[in-house]
Amino acid sequence: MLILDGRAVSFAEARDIERRHVEAAAADGDPDRYMRQVAEKVADRVRYLSDPLAWLWNIPEAAAISRLRDDIGLDEAAARIEDLDTCVVAFVGGGDNGGDALYACALLAEQGMVVTAFLLKPTCHARGLAAAREAGVGIVELGGRSLRSIEGTPEWGTICGARLWIDGIVGIGSRGPLVGELADTVTCLNDAMRAHPKKVIAIDVPSGLTDDDGAVRGPILRATHTLAVGTYKRAQILPPAVEYSGEVRLMRMYWSEVATSTHPDADGTIGAGDIYYYDDEYRAHSAVPVPAFSDDKYARGVVGLVAGSDTYPGAGILATRGALAAGVGMVRLNSTRRVQDLVLADQPGVVMIGGRIQAALIGPGLDEERREDALELAQFCGQSGMPLVIDAWALDLVPELLGSLTPDATVLTPHYGEAARLLSALGTPITKREVAASPLRYARALHEATGCHIVLKGPVTIVYSFEYVAVDAEENSATSLDGTENGADTRSELTCVYEPTVSAPSTSWAGIAGNGDVLAGFIAGILARASARASASSRSQCVTSARLSAAVCLHARAAYAAANQQNGGAPIQASDIVAAIPAVLADRRP
Repeated sequence: MLILDGRAVSFAEARDIERRHVEAAAADGDPDRYMRQVAEKVADRVRYLSDPLAWLWNIPEAAAISRLRDDIGLDEAAARIEDLDTCVVAFVGGGDNGGDALYACALLAEQGMVVTAFLLKPTCHARGLAAAREAGVGIVELGGRSLRSIEGTPEWGTICGARLWIDGIVGIGSRGPLVGELADTVTCLNDAMRAHPKKVIAIDVPSGLTDDDGAVRGPILRATHTLAVGTYKRAQILPPAVEYSGEVRLMRMYWSEVATSTHPDADGTIGAGDIYYYDDEYRAHSAVPVPAFSDDKYARGVVGLVAGSDTYPGAGILATRGALAAGVGMVRLNSTRRVQDLVLADQPGVVMIGGRIQAALIGPGLDEERREDALELAQFCGQSGMPLVIDAWALDLVPELLGSLTPDATVLTPHYGEAARLLSALGTPITKREVAASPLRYARALHEATGCHIVLKGPVTIVYSFEYVAVDAEENSATSLDGTENGADTRSELTCVYEPTVSAPSTSWAGIAGNGDVLAGFIAGILARASARASASSRSQCVTSARLSAAVCLHARAAYAAANQQNGGAPIQASDIVAAIPAVLADRRP
């Protein structure tokens, strides 16, 4: 099982957590203690994003300017000083989120920054406002009007000229989409940001993001950075709304751990409705271990591929390279002569005859002429319980394969369009647009229809996976099949535990042909390595959420690294992504 810091919570759960801690602070005679703690972390992040150099020195702005002149020269310092003089603007609503923003503004003003707060409601958090006024924060009162009412004024110039905005309009207490003047204000700000790009820090959630499953139901203020208070929220990390969150960073509080219950649901499973945010490269690296001193090619794992065709020859190369990037000892490729020749020219160590394998992949670049080869390998894996990845064209074979697959050893890797097509073939007519609007829901639906593990590819990738564990009711703990301590020997004595994850966003440059072939091959390679290490015990489960999530995380990091080799992002191809995987793996090695 994964050992994560905690699942992403719903808005209702987050409100309950916050209420309990606010009430505890009030009982101690300090009702704003929680709010000031949040404000301190927001102000710290604003200072860093405004000027990392001054933040690292932890000195006032005037001293930073003087140090700049001494360290980097007058001309370069002049350019930096111009940036330092640009003010920070906060947009303040009437609730506690606005109070967080006002206290943050006060701290920033006390530290020498030029700060202006725009009050969007007739009333706001009184003590926060008093602190902001006392610290010298500029206050602009809108009295409930939309920001459009001040377009063309000096105050509007302050908004457009600011280098950074703080979004304190509404937070987790808001219910339903924004309407009226607030909706118009958010739309106006999004328009202004397109014309005048800047950093936008959302406190907890971008204003207008209120749907637990990440649906976009109204205007949302687009953030470049979101500071999740205490715990991740489902809405921050799930597509499609994750597009509005920007870089999500956990703002750790002393109560940040949110335990996952190990009590079975009515159907005997645990965690089927949960979601976790997976962005831990250190944990991911454990899925691709350094080979032991005595490991030969079979001990490192062998992958069998049915991939590529004369119609789509490149997919065979990319899937092969993806599998090899996982550090397997051998790849056996079943493909056409043309694809074999291309692969051997690229990777001469690939073997073109059948034999012993420890995981398999079917689908990338196949066409109807390759159907029988794909079916034969899938059926072999189903009979033997060997890990199998089904991707791309082969996903259309799933309805006829269902009776012969081993679901807990099978991974389906569709993108949104393939997921819609497969669900429709399985009796749930759905469109690609509907899947894109609620991908977690349909990843779960695919699992429920097939019993298989699901890797639903999109702007961020959802892994809907499970593991059989022995649950000790008295200890309220769970032990995985790979480390069972409770002596359970059969699946009938185990509980199905779900740990669905959503990956951290990678780069928009990754949406290219062949990228899915690389990921499918990489997943198959990681599963082959796990299968090679597993004992012969029937309790061992090689396909787990930990391994699938690690593969997705490392692949995403490789795409990001490839795109950022040219100082901030450049067009890439699938071959660039697979070429970057070794460097990503080496980067975190001790």
